[in-house]
Formats: sequence, C-alpha cells, structure tokens
Amino acid sequence: MQRYLITGGRGYIGSVLARRLARSGAEVVVVDNGMVGGPELDLPGIAYVDGDVRDTGSWEKALEGVDAVVHLAAIVGDPACGVDPDTAWEVNYRGTIQVAEACRRADVRSLVFASTCSNYGVTGDREVDAWSPLAPQSVYAESKVMAEHYLLSLPHDMLSSRLLRFATIHGLSPRMRFDLAVNVMTANAVARGAVTVHGGTQWRPFLHVEDAASAVQLTLGDVRRIGTTVHNCGSREENYRMDAVGDLIAEEVPGTGVEIRKEQTDPRNYRVNFDPIARELGFSPSLRVVDTVRHIRDAMRDGEFADFGAARYSNHQIAVARREGSVRTRAL
Repeated sequence: MQRYLITGGRGYIGSVLARRLARSGAEVVVVDNGMVGGPELDLPGIAYVDGDVRDTGSWEKALEGVDAVVHLAAIVGDPACGVDPDTAWEVNYRGTIQVAEACRRADVRSLVFASTCSNYGVTGDREVDAWSPLAPQSVYAESKVMAEHYLLSLPHDMLSSRLLRFATIHGLSPRMRFDLAVNVMTANAVARGAVTVHGGTQWRPFLHVEDAASAVQLTLGDVRRIGTTVHNCGSREENYRMDAVGDLIAEEVPGTGVEIRKEQTDPRNYRVNFDPIARELGFSPSLRVVDTVRHIRDAMRDGEFADFGAARYSNHQIAVARREGSVRTRAL
C-alpha cells in the first residue's frame, strides 16, 4: 500500500486529492495549518496533522514510511499574496525549502510540487511550453518561480521533484472557492444575471479541480523515474479568451448579460501548450469549463452557495482578515 503526505491537504485541490487517493486505497497523511479552513474528510485512510510548512518540527514525524510528498501548501493567488507579501514569500518559497529539507532528512526521495501557469505572465497569442521564458507579474508567481528554481537546483539523488504548472483551476471542491474566474463569474450569472469581463481578449488556460488531482495521481505513479520534470498541467482545448468564457456562461445561464470593460486590471495573458503531459503521462482531462458552469448553476438553483460572497470562499478575503487581526494584535 502506498503512503503519501499532502501539505495543504485541506485546501481547494488538496481536499479533492486526499479523497481520490484514499478511495484508490492509498494511505494519506494531510498536513495543514487550517489557515484557509477546509474540511477534515471522514474517510478511511486519511489522517490529519495540524502543522505548518514553515515549522517542520510540528509535522516531520509524519514523514515516516511515506513514499512521496505532494506539496500544495501555499498562499494561493495574486490578490491573497499581495495582501502580505512577506508571509507569501515565507510560505511559498521558504516553506518549499523547509519541505524539501524535511524530505531529505526522512529519506523521502519523491516530491510533487504545485506550481502555476501564471509564471508565464504575458505572452499574447504566442503559445508557450514548459521551456518558454517566465515573466511572473505578481508576488504569487514570483514566489512559485523561485521555489521551482530551488527544486530544480537540487541533486537528483537527493530529491526527484515533479513540477506541475497548473492552469487556472475551477470546479466544485469540499473546500470551495469563489475567488476563481469561472466559479465567481458563474455564481454572479446565477445570482445577479450579470457577468463582468475585464479586457476580454487575454488568453487564460483552465483546468477542473478533479483533473488537477488526477494529474497529481498520474505523476505519483511515475515517481520511480529518477530526475526532476516540469509539466504544464491542463489541456490545449481549454485555452480561452476571457470574453469567450463570459459568452459561454451566458449561454448556459439564460438571461445573463455580459459586460465587457476594456480596462484590464490583471496584466496576465498566456496561452499554453499541454501536449507533453498527455504524451508522457497519458493525462487527458475529463471535465471542461462548461461542466463547472453547469455544476455551479445547478447547485445554486438547488439552494447551495447563496452566500458565495462570504469570506471563507476567498483566499484574498481570508488574507485580509488575517492581516487585520495581526495588526490589531500587535497594537495591543
């Protein structure tokens, strides 16, 4: 039986991955500090440890007998990292170093690292691959690029890392988020009959959260290969211009008006090639943007997520509340 440790395993991707791995028969240890909430799933095979990647002493014993580590723990998203850049760097970059060092001490040789296609920044209509230049536009992407550089610098006999640059994630999860483009645009369409698109011509690739977890599973099955790899994780067919996403949502939620605001507050614009992960790992996403639109639409029509604007669904709002709480504590 395989045994895996997931940092950030109560989060948006982590909770889906923990469930999938447990149901496949693996033993799963989730290490999470509860910063963004998220449930503890009542499933056989999953154990939870309250721990922070910045403090390996709080969870390092859980590495005993582990075959591979999936490192998901991070301050995720440009807005959330912008609230407190110092903490973002501590968690996303220094936390990755701490995890890698803990793996070395425990003789765990395989690590799957969650990175992001946001690393490409601004590429226009040109399709980029895993070896294209990186142009991070935010603290979030910068911290992920630096964490990648660190992992890529390690000797292969110390740690073989699998770097997955995820497309923009969407879909239903036990730890739901409505600060992600497809999720919040769909919720606004259902609740308010309106979708706002800023810019509209910029490219963005998308990936369902279940397929992100599936890609990690496939990568874990490939850990016997020695060496470090970098894969863009998504599907070429799921590259969209943002105005097309708005039109798709309006088609699935009749009566929705689409407003295009020409000002583009987010500079990112990237179109990504995902062929290598399909060719080398056999990865093929099973769900598309339209599936998430339908799932969220139907769930909201059944009475779920009436409070989709609540802070617990937003990494940014959670970061703001945490920052304000920290300031008040120091003032006392």
